[in-house]
Amino acid sequence: MSLQSNVRASVREIQNNLRRASSKDAFVKGLKCACEFLPCQQNQKADEICHQLDESSEVFLKNHHSQFIQFLLDIMNMDNVGQLNKDEFTKYFLIFFLNGSCENALLAVLSFIGRSGPSYQLNKSIAILEEFLRQHKIATILQEQSGLLRPSTCYLYEWKSEGRTLLWESLVSEIASIPDKMANKLKTEISDIFHPKRYIPLLISDILSTLGMVCKYIRLSKDCSLEFISHLVGKLCISGYADQFWDIMLQQTMLLVRQDFIWSRVMETIVTRVPDRCMESVLVPLVKALGWYGLMDRFLGNCVTQNQKIQLLLCTKLIFHRYFSTPQVLQNVIGYLATGASRKYLYAKMLKELVQVWGDRSSVQHTSYEQHYYLTQALVISMAFLNDPQKHELKDELLRHLLTSVDNHISFADARIRKLGMLVGEIITRKLEPDGPDLNFEVGDDDEVKELRSLLVVPEDHFNIEIPDELSMLLSENGTEVALLGIDEFLESSEPSSVMSSAGAQKPVTSSVTSSQDIQTCDPPSDLDSDDDLEPYDLTNDTDKSKVKQPKYIRDCMEDLINNEGPNKVGEALKAAESLIRGNPFGLTEISAEFSKVLLHLTDEYSLPDFRKNRFNSLVALAVMAPKQVACYLSEQFYERNYSIRQRLDVIEVLGTAAQELSKPTDLNTGKGDKPNISKIEELPPPSSEPEKWQEVVQRRIDSKTRRFGQGKTRPELKAVENKFSPVAGHFFYPLLKHFDRTENTFDLMGEDCFVLGRLMYTLGIVMYAAANSPPAKQMGKTLLEFIWVLRFHSDSKVRQGLLFAVSMVYLSVPAHMLLNDLQQEVFESKNWLEDVIDKDVNVTCKTLAVQALVLLENIIKQELLCDTDFT
Repeated sequence: MSLQSNVRASVREIQNNLRRASSKDAFVKGLKCACEFLPCQQNQKADEICHQLDESSEVFLKNHHSQFIQFLLDIMNMDNVGQLNKDEFTKYFLIFFLNGSCENALLAVLSFIGRSGPSYQLNKSIAILEEFLRQHKIATILQEQSGLLRPSTCYLYEWKSEGRTLLWESLVSEIASIPDKMANKLKTEISDIFHPKRYIPLLISDILSTLGMVCKYIRLSKDCSLEFISHLVGKLCISGYADQFWDIMLQQTMLLVRQDFIWSRVMETIVTRVPDRCMESVLVPLVKALGWYGLMDRFLGNCVTQNQKIQLLLCTKLIFHRYFSTPQVLQNVIGYLATGASRKYLYAKMLKELVQVWGDRSSVQHTSYEQHYYLTQALVISMAFLNDPQKHELKDELLRHLLTSVDNHISFADARIRKLGMLVGEIITRKLEPDGPDLNFEVGDDDEVKELRSLLVVPEDHFNIEIPDELSMLLSENGTEVALLGIDEFLESSEPSSVMSSAGAQKPVTSSVTSSQDIQTCDPPSDLDSDDDLEPYDLTNDTDKSKVKQPKYIRDCMEDLINNEGPNKVGEALKAAESLIRGNPFGLTEISAEFSKVLLHLTDEYSLPDFRKNRFNSLVALAVMAPKQVACYLSEQFYERNYSIRQRLDVIEVLGTAAQELSKPTDLNTGKGDKPNISKIEELPPPSSEPEKWQEVVQRRIDSKTRRFGQGKTRPELKAVENKFSPVAGHFFYPLLKHFDRTENTFDLMGEDCFVLGRLMYTLGIVMYAAANSPPAKQMGKTLLEFIWVLRFHSDSKVRQGLLFAVSMVYLSVPAHMLLNDLQQEVFESKNWLEDVIDKDVNVTCKTLAVQALVLLENIIKQELLCDTDFT
């Protein structure tokens, strides 16, 4: 007790002297007296520091060091510290922060910086922190907290005591947050050493030096702990430095963990001992950064079988719940599970769940295509790692689930989903039954198919064992990436040419075949077999008498299609149908419905060229020339029985195309659309009886070569023309809305045939846009919004995309003042639905369409408000 009292009294006397020091010498004298309580530091080894403490130094460090350095920071100003030169500052002042309790020094300096404003004290304390980092004193902290320097830390807390746990929390938080705190405090005047690109490599170098000492302690069978470093790594990763940390860390430890088992166990301990709240932030970037699945075992060992948190992340979250743009994560995780003897049961369990989830119809409907493609990648990679014993064990169960899964995919409206189902069906059947019948869906070779097929190859290790002689951590800001690109060489083989001869050849053989041994020469043909003296017939003026003439009248054309008397007659009639319909409109209304029926039921029995195109154009021509009759007939037939899906799609495509053509402005006299711009072509003057004056010719040529600005109107105003679609818009629109919820044996629009419902919504949107700003537009828009409201929660993404397209067409077609006044309730409901789609829909295309529609509505509202403001 007397020693403690004496030290306490001496410290108080030194503090009083320093506080009252009126000169530089007095201040330095007080600092020298305080330096006597610091431990005598001696470097016994290059990588190990031992502090020799006397009793007074131990009491000072235990009871007074923390308060004393805080006292020094408080009294620091220009009158005392500012008078010290560089050597004096380092030898008598900075030594209290570098040669003592580094934990207390770091916490005290950071706390003082946090509560200080712009001043000399702030600048000097930042300089102290910079020197603290440059002297690698964080490495000393790591070594002390890891038990490597336990003799120097026994005066603070008992090993693994409650007080040490509180100290760890403070140290880990402060060390990991130095870049953020310095950036918030110093703004643009921050020093380079506090920048993450400089600070993180510096911290990693301290960690690596500590880990090197840990490996030596383990070889010497000495006790040490990696718990503090694990906590620090977890805090760094959860603070946003995970990618940078693992890029540099793996670059420096990759060769060590491959060749040294102790280093592998050390890295495994660091990764698996992080707190649970930091586990995902540490593990996911590590898995992404590893270039080969075989390294997973070096960094994780068999912890997946012991740690439930890691098992949940690897076996469930990274495969079923997360999404990555590259398959590297999946290959690492699945390869890690499949290649370990003690982990194979987890691989088999994961594969069974993956096949079930991938093929579940509800899962496919309620996930985005990107997520489902990611699951498809996982399934293909899993099949690549399937060995023969597992194949024999899981074959029956996988094939049973595969049959249902492929069927669910093929029944989807999205062609991309169907393609994935067929491709996976081929891959799994070939993998499970290589000698069985080959399942071939004739899937095309696009980029996605090529990528999925490439995943069947198990990745190899491309690590380059040669490393540079010197690895500088402080210069590893950007790192060095070596891309190992595999180049596939395709060898083209050419078949040797062969000569085939026959006895009844009509032309003589003139080529010779040369072999490497001998040359055989063919005898010239005899005169009896030669046809050179025969003269060919002149067929220039011959005509094909079997060619069928095109019909000249509509009724003849329709009769040829009904009678179906051979491919030539049907083909010619179908080619002439469109021109006859558009060129002879008189009397067309009487037979338009019957002609539409003939074309709708016409099938391509003879595989005629351009059959579908000519048939479609003819139906569109009928709907344009006799819109009321044809639209009523086609709309009625859309919901009738005994029609194929192709015919129903043709119906709505014809109605949409005809509506667009009818809504285009046409010339009053010719009935044709706008002519192409031929202003650049110099027209010849009309013939005249009087000779044209040369002045007029020159002036016309000058005008054609001259550009004028502000000339006024250079072309006549457009004439108002009749909108031919407005009177018949209802016949194209309303019949398509009825019976949509009726279920027939051959047509279920709300069920398995929902693909047609999606196309129907696009057609309704096109018809709505064709009626833009016409009298029926308001009522059509209201009806369509009500129809959309009923189907807004449809499970199929294609239907939701059609609904969003139709909403946008309503916003564009209905006049703004009607949209915001007469349809205010419907527009408000649709706006809320669009916001829900943006927040909750899983399909990326639906989100994009919803954003576009919402932006369109906001622009309409802004323009309408501006118009009201200008009017008032």
